[in-house]
Amino acid sequence: MAFKRISFSDIDLKKLDDVIDVRSPSEYEVDHIPGAINLPVLFDKEREMVGTIYKQNSKFEAKKLGAALISKNISNFLKENIREKHRDWLPLIYCWRGGQRSYAFATILDQIGWDVGVVDGGYKSFRKHVNDFLDKNIENYFLILITGNTGTAKTKLLNLIEERQGQTIDLESLANHKGSVFGSQGQKQPSQKLFETLIYDKVKNLKTGEPIFVEAESNKIGNLHIPKEFWKLMKNSPQIEISATVEQRAQFLVEEYSEITTDLDLLEKQITSLSTIAGHKVVESWLRMAKNKEFIALAKQLIEKHYDPRYERGLLRKKKQVFATIEIEDISRKGLSLTVDSILKTANNRMKTL
Repeated sequence: MAFKRISFSDIDLKKLDDVIDVRSPSEYEVDHIPGAINLPVLFDKEREMVGTIYKQNSKFEAKKLGAALISKNISNFLKENIREKHRDWLPLIYCWRGGQRSYAFATILDQIGWDVGVVDGGYKSFRKHVNDFLDKNIENYFLILITGNTGTAKTKLLNLIEERQGQTIDLESLANHKGSVFGSQGQKQPSQKLFETLIYDKVKNLKTGEPIFVEAESNKIGNLHIPKEFWKLMKNSPQIEISATVEQRAQFLVEEYSEITTDLDLLEKQITSLSTIAGHKVVESWLRMAKNKEFIALAKQLIEKHYDPRYERGLLRKKKQVFATIEIEDISRKGLSLTVDSILKTANNRMKTL
């Protein structure tokens, strides 16, 4: 065995040409090393079939079948995915524990002549690395939360801050959810493990000595939970509050959720889901507004009777942590750009006092 077994903590992913996850597609979908491609030596049904024979029939027969399937799949990958790779190609391979699946693929690549590495301990060692980082290293970072009522364009402000090379973490983007009852829009969220991996991958590339802007959230975005220590850091972080009029916010929400207002069936479904919170009579009036396409009036009602009361009760709504309030005069891109000027200036002044 000539290929290298490498601890994940010693791996510089930027120096590699490809990271290859040889686990099954379902394992890969749950979570994987960021940037890894999936070349499964056993597909899901094949893995299930081999496992069944292993448990119920014969370990020897299972190994024979597994070897045949693995050889076939690796052969296909060599022809379809790897054939054009140059002599200096640097691949890294991993499976679940760094065992037989990665060993089989790495052996063939090594025999061909490539300088191939295998993650020692496989995906499980990577997962431990992510957990240790989120549990122990996250406290070294300095967050400033962007807080404010629904419709104050907090996510757009984060995007503009990032355009100016500011450090940001857009949790809603990583969770593939806008963080409200209207936020899912039928989109699939990543698994909890993959969500945590995406946070890890974002944070590890940020600087500890500069502020990181994060939108204030509840500890749950859609079906996903913010990692415990990250949430703890958020709860204890200073906040800049963004303020805008109800009229501005209503107009912004109608524009921001235009894909929902053009799908009345989806809009009615989302509104109906609020019945247990707002009451049936209120929801019925909202449904009438939706049917009549009175979207601005509906947005104002949702702001005043649903979103604002929930914001006031929010866990991150602590006045002692709000060190500045910035009022948006115009929610156009130009107006938001001016708001970002104020945010960055205010944050810079805050850092000078620490």
